[in-house]
This record gives sequence, C-alpha cells and structure tokens, in this order.
Amino acid sequence: MTQILAVIQSGSLEVELKAAVSALGEGTTLNTCPDLASLVSRLRHDAPDMLIVELCDGSDQIREWQHAIEVHEIACPIIGILDDESEGTDELLVESIRVGFRDFLRRPASAGELAGVIRRIDKAKPEVSSRGRLLAVVSTKGGVGKSTIAINTAVHAAATTNQRVLLVDASLQLGVSASLLNLTPTITIADIASMQDRLDATMLREVTTQHESGLHVLPAPPTPAEASEIDDTCMSIILGVAKSAYDLVIVDSFPLLDATTLAILDRADHVCVVTENVVPTLTGTAAMLKTLDQLDVGTPNRTLVLNRHQRCAGSLSAAEVEQQMGEPAAAVIKHDRRVLEAANLGRPIILSRSRMGVAKAMRAMANGLLAKVSAVVANATPSNSQTLMQSEIDHASLSEDQPFTQTTAE
Repeated sequence: MTQILAVIQSGSLEVELKAAVSALGEGTTLNTCPDLASLVSRLRHDAPDMLIVELCDGSDQIREWQHAIEVHEIACPIIGILDDESEGTDELLVESIRVGFRDFLRRPASAGELAGVIRRIDKAKPEVSSRGRLLAVVSTKGGVGKSTIAINTAVHAAATTNQRVLLVDASLQLGVSASLLNLTPTITIADIASMQDRLDATMLREVTTQHESGLHVLPAPPTPAEASEIDDTCMSIILGVAKSAYDLVIVDSFPLLDATTLAILDRADHVCVVTENVVPTLTGTAAMLKTLDQLDVGTPNRTLVLNRHQRCAGSLSAAEVEQQMGEPAAAVIKHDRRVLEAANLGRPIILSRSRMGVAKAMRAMANGLLAKVSAVVANATPSNSQTLMQSEIDHASLSEDQPFTQTTAE
C-alpha cells in the first residue's frame, strides 16, 4: 500500500492526480491538503509514503519548503509536480533538488509516470521502517481477559526487548491498566485528547506513565464522563503520533465495535482477538471475525487467543472452538487463580519467575504475538497455526514458521 499526500491548490491538478491514482488500483491512496501549514499539522499524526507538491510559486515557495523540511524534520520523499510551460522551470528544478526534493512529475499527471516515480522511491527506501507497529487487542465482551492479555504482552515486550513500547488503554470507560500495573498516573488519554492539535512524538513520550518494566502507559480516564471527549478522530490522531514515537504500540480496546474501535483497527498492523470457551462469548467472537474479514483484517493479520479455558458442563474443547470459529486458536490459556492474584497485587503474571503453568503459557503467547507483529514489517508470509503440546514448548523456538499455540499445566 502506497499512501500519497498531495499539497495542491489547483482543482484541475487534483482531478489529474485522482485519475492517475485510480488507474493504479487499490494499492495506492491519495489524500490532499491545500497548503504547507495544513500539511505540517497533518504530519503530526500521519506518515504518508510520499508527498507530492505543486510547484507554482517559484523560488519563494522552495525557500518555504526548505525551512519546513529542516524545522519539522519532514522525512518522507517529496515529489515536485510542475507545468513545462511555466517560466524558469530548469532553475526551479535545480533549487528543488538542493533543498531535498527527490523526484518530479510533469503535468498533465499520468498513471504511468506516477507508477515510475513510486517504483524509484520504493527501490530507494531503507529496508527497515522507522515507523512503529501497532497491535490491537480486542474482544466482544468484558471479562474474557482481554486487558490481561494486552498488559502482559506489553510488559513482556518492554522487559525482554530493546524496543520502546507503549500501552494505550483505549477501554475508555472501563480501563484497568493503571490498576493492574499498580500505577498512579497524573495524565490520562483524556488529557492527551485536549492537546491533540499540538501533540507530537516528543510530547507523548514525556507525558506517559512509566512502569518498572520499562513500559510506557497511556491510561484510560478515571471517569466515564471524561471518556466522552475522545472520539474516533481523536483516537486516530493519538495512535498515529504513538506509532511515530514508539517501536511498538499495544492497544487495549473497549469490548464494543463502535467508531472508536474501528479507528483503532484502521491503525493496527495486527489484531489479537481474545475469547473464551463459553457459548454466548463464542457467538459474538464469530460475528467479530466475520466483521474483521469485511474490514480486510484476514487470518494473516490476526491472532485468535482462547483465554480462561476451563472444562465444565456444556463447555467446548479447544478443538471444538477452532471448528466453530473456522480458524485455529494460536494460544489456549487455562483458567488459573494465580492470574487473579497477580491482578490484585498489581503485578502482571508474566513477570513471575515460574517456568510452569500460566506464566509460561503467557510468555509463549506474548512471544508469538510479538513475532507476528514484527513479521508485518518484514512482509512475511502468513503462517499456519497449529496447537503445540506442553512438552514441545520447552524446547521450541517461536517464529512465524513455527506457531505458538499453547495450553498450560496446572
């Protein structure tokens, strides 16, 4: 997917670019803004693959862009587009190259020429993206352990890797991240929402609350009333800035498929769907999986976790759950009272030194999720998840080619 942001004033040029992008197919998208000021504001929360700039104001415009590139650290490739009939075209090209423009298009804009520019830019891109990845943890109802999965995965990532990791508690009305981590935050996501117009990566890193594991946390607001100020646009802006400020962002979402959750899914690189082997919960999960299919979040981009698994009258086995869902459960974690004890103490179970039971299963699950999120950047091919026996986990190394499904031992 190539995301293009164009700074244009001419209505006819906008028509030309839209026609050219449309001819390239669904893999290319185009957004526009009218001037440099609006572009700078937008770049605070968006990261296009390419900027297209209409060159129509001569040297003064080039000097303005030079200032913006230096002050605002505009890093994405900038492509100039100009009319051959304009005066001083050659001089303008030389000046543009000197300040950092990477390539040029001629009017009228054509799909063939635009495709050539995209190929040249893609070829020159570094192999590793500087943009962070986002893992969204979702469910259709509360009480299935969604927050436990999100928090333990985030803590594990922060404690065992050299990545900058942020946990966003987007369960806005029922957020429990601060409590489960024994934190007393002074700033929540509601405070960030009030400063969204000036929010940038540096500011976000400064206002988050830090856990002893090294994890940065953006907690949910303390009251439902404050949560009402956060809509889907605000959430999208915050997560966009978060992906530029951190290597990994993990979002604990609200168990409701509303506009705000859709904004989270739109920003997500991978989605973890948490469920349990209770029939009403599974009915809702099946509906969510169908919705994710409609949103183009297919099985390669999502992971099903069967949490709080227990055997009782009428409950389904892990195999039966997989059959009903139509896809494998990448992790099966048994119900364990020690998870509740850890929640009461504000210390995630994954930090336990235990090499057995639920702590071990949580680590296996977290490692698998992190491997899948990392594989998004590497454009890895999707894996076929299978269930590993408990004895196999002891010696197994987790990778995309070796799935990470796990059951715990009591």
